[in-house]
Amino acid sequence: MKINLSIIVPVYNAKKTLVSCLSSINNQIFKSDLSIEVIIIIDDGKNYENIIPKMKSGIQVKVLKTKGIKTGPGNARNIGIKKARGKYIGFLDADDEWSQNYLEDMYNLVKKYDLAFAPTRIYRNEELVDEFRGCDKDYINITDIGEVPCSFHPFVKREKQGEFWNKRSQDVYNTANLINKNNKKVKMVTEAFYKLNLQDKSVTKEGGFSHKIDIAYRQYQIYSLKIGNYKVARVFALRRINNKKYTNWFEKNKGGFYEFLSERK
Repeated sequence: MKINLSIIVPVYNAKKTLVSCLSSINNQIFKSDLSIEVIIIIDDGKNYENIIPKMKSGIQVKVLKTKGIKTGPGNARNIGIKKARGKYIGFLDADDEWSQNYLEDMYNLVKKYDLAFAPTRIYRNEELVDEFRGCDKDYINITDIGEVPCSFHPFVKREKQGEFWNKRSQDVYNTANLINKNNKKVKMVTEAFYKLNLQDKSVTKEGGFSHKIDIAYRQYQIYSLKIGNYKVARVFALRRINNKKYTNWFEKNKGGFYEFLSERK
């Protein structure tokens, strides 16, 4: 059977959130001739099959497991990418959701341009904390990825999606590379959005978080310079500057990264 879209969902400690995540896919409205597979990659060794909701017609579910426990979201995504059969690939984390019309709007864009993004809205306990999009409402460019301090999750033509690095912020590096290879600004949907749900035990509140992120940013920056991807290297130079500001703020306030951003506005 021909698959139009593969949705990659890495799962780790997501017993409380996976149903809402998958329901947000199930609640999407799409044409009857669109065939979708949801590839769930379990990275904690637990059994999730008994809580996976029944999906509507046109959506298949495939459950895979990593070889080990906590091997990392980059590794889980790579397993999903290798098993994907869709012409296009989309990404959704197991504790996040898609807004209404997200699938239809993103799919229409990726069919036309091979790469598409949506704004990211940050929620805590169903309350909107912040929204991030490109500096231009309708587009996102490589500089935005350095200056807009959050993750963006693409829809992309399968052959254009490479392997993820299995390091912190590998999703940011993936996005920067996709836009850089596109060699221009990329179209964004304007109304639909990716809903990023902050968890009570957010890693951004942990001591040493900003130091670990800076190590990853520095590795991406050095590697990008080494291979001549100067625009990607600049993305991580900008992110390191923002991260340093957060480090100084955290020493006084002990809050999470998005609390820091809200105070700066």
